[in-house]
Amino acid sequence: MLGAPRRYSWLVRTLGIRELASGVGLLIEPQQRRWAWTRVAGDAMDLALLAVTFGIPRVNRAWQGAITAAVAGMTLVDLYAATKRNAPSLSGAVTPSLGMETGSHAPLESWRGSGLAEDVGANVRPGEEGESDEVKQRMMREAERELGLPQR
Repeated sequence: MLGAPRRYSWLVRTLGIRELASGVGLLIEPQQRRWAWTRVAGDAMDLALLAVTFGIPRVNRAWQGAITAAVAGMTLVDLYAATKRNAPSLSGAVTPSLGMETGSHAPLESWRGSGLAEDVGANVRPGEEGESDEVKQRMMREAERELGLPQR
C-alpha cells in the first residue's frame, strides 16, 4: 500500500518479530517498564520508515496518512504507558468496584432500585436495618448526587 519494493519484505517481517517480542516481554514481566520503552522505540522506527514513504511518488496518500496517523496515535499511547509511574499490571483482571468491599464508604446499592446489595448478600452497616423508607430514599438521592448520576 505504501509503494515499498518487494525486496524489503524482510523488513516488515523483522518489524513484526520486534512487536511480538515486546508483547511477550510485557506479558511475562508486566511491571518492567523497559518493555513499554521497547514499544516506544519501535514506534519511532515505524514513524521514521513511514517518513521515507512520503518520497515515493506512487503511494496512495490517503492510506499513507491513515497509517501514519494510526502509528502516531499508538506512539502516544505507548509513550504514556512507558512514562506512567504506577503502570497497571496486566497479570490480573480489572474488576469494577460495586461499593461493597470491606470498609467501603460507598453506598451498598450503586444502581437505583437494582437490589444488587441484597442479591449478593452484602452486609448492612450498623444502624441501617431499621431505618424508614424515607431515610433510605434520602440516602439514595445523596449517593446519586455524589456519584454524579442524573437526578430523578
